[in-house]
Amino acid sequence: MTAAPPPASIVLIGAGPTGSSLLERLFANVSDVWGDRPLQVHLVDPHRAGLGRVWRPDLHPLLWMNSLAEDVTMFTDESVRCSGPIRPGPSLIEWARTISDDELRTLGPAHLVDEVHGLDGASFPTRLVQSAYLEWFHRRTVASAPENVTVTWHPTSAVDLVDLADGRQRVTLATGEVLDTDTVVLALGHLDAEAEPDSVVHTDFAARHGLTWIGPGHTGELDLSALRAGEDVLVLGFGQAFTDLVVLLTEGRGGRFVPRPDGWLDYEPSGDEPVLHVGSRRGVPYRSKLDYRLQAPLAPLPVGDRATRVSRRAARLPCRHPAVDREGGRVGLLPRAVPRPSRAHDRIVGRRRRAVRRARLG
Repeated sequence: MTAAPPPASIVLIGAGPTGSSLLERLFANVSDVWGDRPLQVHLVDPHRAGLGRVWRPDLHPLLWMNSLAEDVTMFTDESVRCSGPIRPGPSLIEWARTISDDELRTLGPAHLVDEVHGLDGASFPTRLVQSAYLEWFHRRTVASAPENVTVTWHPTSAVDLVDLADGRQRVTLATGEVLDTDTVVLALGHLDAEAEPDSVVHTDFAARHGLTWIGPGHTGELDLSALRAGEDVLVLGFGQAFTDLVVLLTEGRGGRFVPRPDGWLDYEPSGDEPVLHVGSRRGVPYRSKLDYRLQAPLAPLPVGDRATRVSRRAARLPCRHPAVDREGGRVGLLPRAVPRPSRAHDRIVGRRRRAVRRARLG
């Protein structure tokens, strides 16, 4: 009588969205690759399985995604080129239209129910909504595991990985537990990095002059309480992290937008806001997802003599102010934004911004 083969094993280090997606693909292909041989899958992540570090459920409710609800999905469809079967499933907006209130309450705070059911395809959901969608996807994926597959989540970190003489690998966990496995997959997502030289210089300068320096990091983990009301704050960078910072230091501290009779909004400060001075290499904010469909009619472009005058004015503008010297270090100041000939982009962005603000007030 032939002995049954020993169970195969896989360790996924990282159990965030990438780990969940790998798990779904593994289950879709397991019968073709392993047949009915037992398979043990170990998920290693100190953060909540399915969410990881970035999408954890305690994110501030004012933080938004930068993708539309109709463009977010964790499932494969006919547009995906991959080995194995395609297993379609609901996008975020389709999920929002079908999930029950009772199930939603098991995935996040109670106020998510109204937000989720109020979404449309062109909404920018909060990151808490995405967190709930990702946890739902992870639960669904684990529940779909074939009978010969077992899944174990280890809520800790992996601290060592070595190759064994027999071709297998050994993962050592922070708890001291050891996992000998056939395959290890690193699904690590966003990682911390060693401080860059500029950051080290800023840290040292702040320490010697009694200033506060908050280095780069994940928005949800930064302690902004040291930025006190009315204080001048220098901000390096004009990307999405800057947008997060502004939201947390304005509306997050009790400020609010008040509608005017003409439909625009005035910001009414709470008095707890610091004063932000922002700069970046480009000198202008980043505009994301420019391949989205247009939300407003095209604006007329300058032509003829008018276009020539705009180009000449732009050419005469310096692209950067002279740097200033501070204790032997060169510190670049904010470049001037060079005017662009086209106003179409600004018109589209302006219309979208007004619509989003009205939606948030609604």
